[in-house]
Amino acid sequence: MPLYTYVVCYRGATYLSQARHSNFRGFGAWVRDLPAGAFAPSAMRAIEAQGFGGFDPVANRAHVWQKRFMVDGGEFVVTAVETKG
Repeated sequence: MPLYTYVVCYRGATYLSQARHSNFRGFGAWVRDLPAGAFAPSAMRAIEAQGFGGFDPVANRAHVWQKRFMVDGGEFVVTAVETKG
């Protein structure tokens, strides 16, 4: 199975996760890898609710997908990159 790297950006912080899955959607692996306590409980509920599916291909890039949504008034961006590994 391919290795995917997930780059999460939210309110000036960046978080990284990697997992092997059959596709880039990651089955929420990147959500489970967020550091404990890094987000308020209300933010974690929003992230968990919106964390699956909804990725779009990034224009002019191969094997890169992204999703954006709002969490507690801030833009939450997840980028999935198919990574050799």
